[in-house]
Amino acid sequence: MTTQREDIRREAISAAALISGQARAERDARTPREAAEAAYYPGHRLGSVEAIEALIVRQRAEAEEQWRNGTHPYQLRRRQAPAGRAAA
Repeated sequence: MTTQREDIRREAISAAALISGQARAERDARTPREAAEAAYYPGHRLGSVEAIEALIVRQRAEAEEQWRNGTHPYQLRRRQAPAGRAAA
């Protein structure tokens, strides 16, 4: 890859990460019901807003538990940097 292409690729990845982070922050700021209503569409694989809401509640509880016991992926990534790279 040329240097110009590498620069463009890095910029695109950075932009995508920023958008993903913003979307996640917006989603997490919603109540489980609001997030479920926003995620629902006719034909959704879970079938109803209530089912999506239950999934969100369960996932948030699991994430909270992981955070409390130190096994959340964000915590692991900081502690276990790949060989040759510093922890974030």
